[in-house]
Amino acid sequence: MLTNKNWNCSMSRVLDVVGGKWRMNILWVINKHKRVRFNQLRREVEGITTISLTRGLDVLIENQLVEKYDFESMPLHTEYELTEKGKSLMPILKDLNQWGKEWLQ
Repeated sequence: MLTNKNWNCSMSRVLDVVGGKWRMNILWVINKHKRVRFNQLRREVEGITTISLTRGLDVLIENQLVEKYDFESMPLHTEYELTEKGKSLMPILKDLNQWGKEWLQ
């Protein structure tokens, strides 16, 4: 069994960024819609709380996987979109999704 000392540094960093409970789900839903509002994200990531969604988005934005757009028009709203860096992660998430369909169901 591997310990953290044996992990490749890149793998540890990836898991720090996308390994949170909800982060892959958030990325998946944003990718599905291309650009999505906060409340729609909250509805579609089943079971997530507002705080967990906010924290997950903060990590993804900080790591430049997601970009946030604030609109000052009435009504005020915010939208989220994958960056090029975030889009480059989607083939890996699609492969994980396919693996789960084949081996975990």
